[in-house]
Amino acid sequence: MLGINITSPLAESVWPAYNRLWAKITAMMLRAGGDVLVLCPLTPAEWAGASAGTTDPPHVLWARLDCADADRRTRLAARGWNSDQIEEALKDAEELRHTVNREFTTTGRSPAETAAALGLWINSNKE
Repeated sequence: MLGINITSPLAESVWPAYNRLWAKITAMMLRAGGDVLVLCPLTPAEWAGASAGTTDPPHVLWARLDCADADRRTRLAARGWNSDQIEEALKDAEELRHTVNREFTTTGRSPAETAAALGLWINSNKE
């Protein structure tokens, strides 16, 4: 859709616009009255910046999808990231660990197990 792989560090220049697009889409979905689950690598402050000027959702919960640094290194290397890019991603992950307390780890868990835990958390937090 963007003409570039958004997960690539080469796409860094379009990330702010991409984040704003998703914030606007989220605001539109919230106006329809349903719940919205946004999965993104942004901190709460980055999301606030991306969503400036959009309608704030009435109830926001933050959680992070995480993995052990060794898993992150392996996964990013498999995507072709170089060591500097990987180190930057590890720093970003560490920052998010200090910003968002609720964690869903993929380390040692299947995707189905991680999704089930996330689903239970979401359902237990419905207003």
